[in-house]
Amino acid sequence: MQIFVTVSEDYDQSRLDVFLKDNAGDDLSRSTVQKWIDSGFVTNKTKEQLATKNGYKVTLGEEYVVNVIARPPSRLEPIPMDIPVLYDEDEFMVIHKKAGIACHSGPGDDQPSLVNGLLHQFKNLSATGGERRPGIVHRLDKPTEGVLIIAKTDRAHAALSKMFQDRLVDKTYYAWVLQAPVEAEGTINLPIGRHPVERVKMCVREDGRMATTHYKTEKIVQTQTGRKFSLMKLGLETGRTHQIRVHMAKMGCPVVGDTLYSRSAKDYTQYGLLLFAKRLEFPHPFIADKRILVELDFPERFKTFERKCPSY
Repeated sequence: MQIFVTVSEDYDQSRLDVFLKDNAGDDLSRSTVQKWIDSGFVTNKTKEQLATKNGYKVTLGEEYVVNVIARPPSRLEPIPMDIPVLYDEDEFMVIHKKAGIACHSGPGDDQPSLVNGLLHQFKNLSATGGERRPGIVHRLDKPTEGVLIIAKTDRAHAALSKMFQDRLVDKTYYAWVLQAPVEAEGTINLPIGRHPVERVKMCVREDGRMATTHYKTEKIVQTQTGRKFSLMKLGLETGRTHQIRVHMAKMGCPVVGDTLYSRSAKDYTQYGLLLFAKRLEFPHPFIADKRILVELDFPERFKTFERKCPSY
């Protein structure tokens, strides 16, 4: 079996073994990928040579081929799920992903994911993402709600992935955060990598991948006890794991309800994570000069928090 993978912007300058672990299949361990590399199963198609070093830094756009013995595919069960469709065409669609559901299952995770719902609700999904990620072009964190593009064909998947790689997709998020930034508007340029001890977390670290977040303070609410909450409008140039959550926490303004990066999350559990992917705008992948804009209204929990937060 041959596996073809291309280095996206998110993995530019990552180690080869890390890139392949995350992109060459589902539930892969790093040791498995390193055995592939050591055994000569991995070829750098761009350079037309074997890739033999686990720590080689891959480059944006490089193509790799992995030759491995095929394993019986795992079968995902279609599960009924509420997946509102916001925009629909023959080859792709934009959906409303609800909070609390992962886009796809990960290692050791047997909970239903968005993919289970997609398989139940839609007949055609792209196969580019592999057996466990049909249709998934980009992701939102499990507790994050908002707009998400789903590919129905491999052609659309390739075109949409290239748009994300080329930063042609305009993503707008909103979040309620604790406190207020010193500067009401600005840009955060800080590298993000895996936390050295708590592996489920990310953190700002010098050897991480550069991440850029633009922010603007839309509203500040002063509570009766002197606390401050701010509604932030956020834009991403990169799409690192937990990027907004890590950057806002580093600035001293963690997202309300963030159980990973905020010590006071337990005070607001009824709202969940107050981070919302509100808007997507992107060029049509196949029709020149046509742009697609999809935007959601704020979820009710955002509105409830805004009404109640002055009393906190």
